[in-house]
Amino acid sequence: MGRNPLLDPLHYATPQLRVGPPVTYATAQRTLKGYDYVIVGAGAAGCVLAGKLSEDENTSVLLLEAGGDNANVLAAKVPLMYSELFHTENDWDYYTAEQPNLASRQLYWPRGRLMGGSSSMNTMMYHHCSPSDYDEWASVHGCDGWGYDDLAPYFRRMENFTPNPARPSINLENRGSDGAWSTGYAWLSEINEKGLIPSCEAVGIPANPDINTKDGTLGVTRFQTSIDQKGQRSSLATAFLTPEVLQRPNLYVACHAHVTKVHFDCLTGEIPTAIGVQLQKSRDSEFFNVHARREVILSSGAVNTPQTLLLSGIGPADELTGLGIPVVKDNGAVGKNLKDHLCPTPIICKAKPSYTLDYLRNPIKALPALLQWKMFGTGPLTSNVAEVAAFIRTADFNFPGSANGPPVDVTSGSRSPDIELIAAPLSFIHHGEEAHLDAEGVFTIGPILLRPLSTGSISLRSRNAFEPPIIDPKYLSDESNNDMKALVAGLRVTLRVIRAAPFQNYFEPVPVNDDPSSYWWPYSSSDIENIPDEHLIRWLKEKAFTLYHPVGSARMGPDPKTSVVDLECRVHGVKGLRVMDGSVFPQQLSGHPMAPIGAMAFKLSQMIREGHSADTRS
Repeated sequence: MGRNPLLDPLHYATPQLRVGPPVTYATAQRTLKGYDYVIVGAGAAGCVLAGKLSEDENTSVLLLEAGGDNANVLAAKVPLMYSELFHTENDWDYYTAEQPNLASRQLYWPRGRLMGGSSSMNTMMYHHCSPSDYDEWASVHGCDGWGYDDLAPYFRRMENFTPNPARPSINLENRGSDGAWSTGYAWLSEINEKGLIPSCEAVGIPANPDINTKDGTLGVTRFQTSIDQKGQRSSLATAFLTPEVLQRPNLYVACHAHVTKVHFDCLTGEIPTAIGVQLQKSRDSEFFNVHARREVILSSGAVNTPQTLLLSGIGPADELTGLGIPVVKDNGAVGKNLKDHLCPTPIICKAKPSYTLDYLRNPIKALPALLQWKMFGTGPLTSNVAEVAAFIRTADFNFPGSANGPPVDVTSGSRSPDIELIAAPLSFIHHGEEAHLDAEGVFTIGPILLRPLSTGSISLRSRNAFEPPIIDPKYLSDESNNDMKALVAGLRVTLRVIRAAPFQNYFEPVPVNDDPSSYWWPYSSSDIENIPDEHLIRWLKEKAFTLYHPVGSARMGPDPKTSVVDLECRVHGVKGLRVMDGSVFPQQLSGHPMAPIGAMAFKLSQMIREGHSADTRS
């Protein structure tokens, strides 16, 4: 991989003990190692930005990643093994504050802490989300230039799609073929192909062969994935930071570089200007500084980006002064407007022998599959787990027996969903950490709340950058109770799907048990159609977990009073500082955010390069 990634800060940064922290741009330029762009965070957006900006050989780029290299991490290569990264050095291993509406539980939030960020440890679901979501950004939230038609070209330019001749054909005009990011179709379990898809159709959810088009997301679909032709994960790191890219003489990539704050020049000029960042290799190691000649770009995600802004003096003034942090710019929106996708835990169905992938948990039984993957890049280990999903509007379903009342339509348009039914041909219970009780295996399926009204926050626990911030998503806190209503409706649709005729070829009955605390409930219920709302609500409150999509905590918008960055992702009220990651989403998307983040970063890289060219010409 050439000289990258760099591990010793002496190779790319200046020790603080040698020259002290910079206070002006001129001081930083004179005393510190400098780069045109300093990108903080090698997640989905950071990898794209570093790869695209460094295409200009006259531009120097430093990419700083708090975690390690992804190149030799087996679980980041084998698609089905991603959950083995949880609670390891490659995971930020976050937990939320206690959630009063979820039985006062603290929920585990896995976030990727390695090159590629969460794109190196997620389920590789390639999803544009609903076109009307982006049009809502433009029309409702004032984010002109970020509508679907603005982003669609970048989805195609990023993508290198490989058709699967054994599967139904899709219109290749909607897919990109020359991009850096490998997409296509991976392993598909029979229970999903012949059980889930026709069962969804049987209850009125139509098949949709390609959800990544202007026609929208609704329907049941076999998911396109970011898995390459070798059967390996194609993350935004493997796509945009290839060995050839990493050898560019103008690109510097550093691992184990934990940025503790952004430096500002508050003495020269009327507006504070970002001039670099401070970093440490570990909690107790020495401080280093680097200079950004043009811009600092924060791409650390919906948790770490607002944390870094706050530590740097940008955020609600009262919160900053309470912790003794000098205020650079008072902005009450920093860390606010946090939204996440909540799943009320999957319903556990007992599957007939040999139809699920649970046997792969046994190292001996998994050995043939591992050999097949290593030799040919094929087989069940190329499953992304979430092989099939269905996107629905709860308004399209009627539940006469529900006393909870139907949810209000909060979608972005008539072709946009508010619930996703997601399934796994194995026991994905509590992030896959809880082993199932059945010797043969289970099938798990459940709804995801795509359009939450509940809004949470990220705030500082202390001034220590190595101390996790307070993550409080405030799940199910909306005053209208619409989030709960939508989840209950989603559960009821799921229960209809698992009782559909095609699934019965793959499921076995379990003893009837109407106790909501029993293992197989609600699959074991004697009257599934008429389970009381309160039983479903109590069950989901005790078991719900995140579906890993926090966004919005540094959101984009034209008004500095309600947003953190402007329409070019520049932080309001300061110079030389941008943000690009899921934190800038003006509103939650009704799907999986990895591809949108990549496309937005691609678009922003072009905006930055064109803007710099214009500045140079002027």
